[in-house]
Amino acid sequence: MVGELLEPELLQAIEGSRVFIVVFSKDYASSTWCMKELQKIVDWVQETARSVLPVFYDVTPSEVRKQSGKFGEAFAKHEERFKDDLEMVQIWREALKTITNRCGWDVQNKPQHEEIEKIVEEVINLLGHNQILSFEDDLVDMDFRVKQLEELLDLDVDEVARVIGICGMGGIGKTTLATALLNKISPQFDACCFIDDINKIYENFGPTGVQKKLLCQVLNQGNIEINNIFQGTMLVRTRLCHLKSLIFLDNVDQVEQLEKLALHPKYLGAGSRILIISRNSHILRNYGVDKVHNVQLLNTNKALQLFCRKAFKSDDILNDYEQLTYDALKYAGGLPLAIKEIVCCVNWVRISLIDPI
Repeated sequence: MVGELLEPELLQAIEGSRVFIVVFSKDYASSTWCMKELQKIVDWVQETARSVLPVFYDVTPSEVRKQSGKFGEAFAKHEERFKDDLEMVQIWREALKTITNRCGWDVQNKPQHEEIEKIVEEVINLLGHNQILSFEDDLVDMDFRVKQLEELLDLDVDEVARVIGICGMGGIGKTTLATALLNKISPQFDACCFIDDINKIYENFGPTGVQKKLLCQVLNQGNIEINNIFQGTMLVRTRLCHLKSLIFLDNVDQVEQLEKLALHPKYLGAGSRILIISRNSHILRNYGVDKVHNVQLLNTNKALQLFCRKAFKSDDILNDYEQLTYDALKYAGGLPLAIKEIVCCVNWVRISLIDPI
């Protein structure tokens, strides 16, 4: 409906995306809904420096940029229809110019599967494999993975505290797996703690910043003053020694970060478990963890299952998307984060190819 605002879910999807693929068809500009989406995307890209990739499906870049041909006809109708709000129409024109000034793909008269492959590869390059994002409970095979990790903890052994390492590349689901484990086994402990991004806290606030966060979470206190490492070490040793604690330390990238934290198992209550999450197995080994759990990439079937659930809300590939799906999975390489990000792009392709309102 004319004048209708974009749905909150769509706005949220735009603001949560890191790469946008805008597919221009010959009737794209005739849809007020598409133009509103485009305006929001351009605003968000300019505000956040996100990446945007224009794809020219059955229209030339020149037609879109100069707003000629079908695009010119569409804007003539917009100006007639919104003659009392020509400023809005002008904003749409500028949004088109902004997008088409970026490098993109003209896929007319070219093998589409080859062009899609190039687009997927570019998206993967833009995203990289470095950022860890929460998958919440979308990671397939979660129950099995949690059970594997749980077995390493030897929860039936309460006489001693243990330290377990969780290792794997960025985006593979280490944090998601750890969170799922925390939710499952936390009732078995007196106190729990999950410290996000040890590396960042260490850089910004030093070892005392990590000690403070640890103590505040485990002891459930709003603020604990720590003036130096020695004071923090004494507090950790004296306040946690009688508590059966479950402690997660996420994104550790130096052994020094663990050593200065002074969180040694012998100073924790019997039955405590420390789980250290890192991309580097050498850090875990050098620190002396009892065991290391290596998080594996998804196999072909599990990767396909995750992709279909995220992209199509089912366990099956939609008609006409089989080639796109397998191209995407090829480049994702079983990495959950890459699959999720590519799905966002697939959804934009689907939205853009829908007949305009």
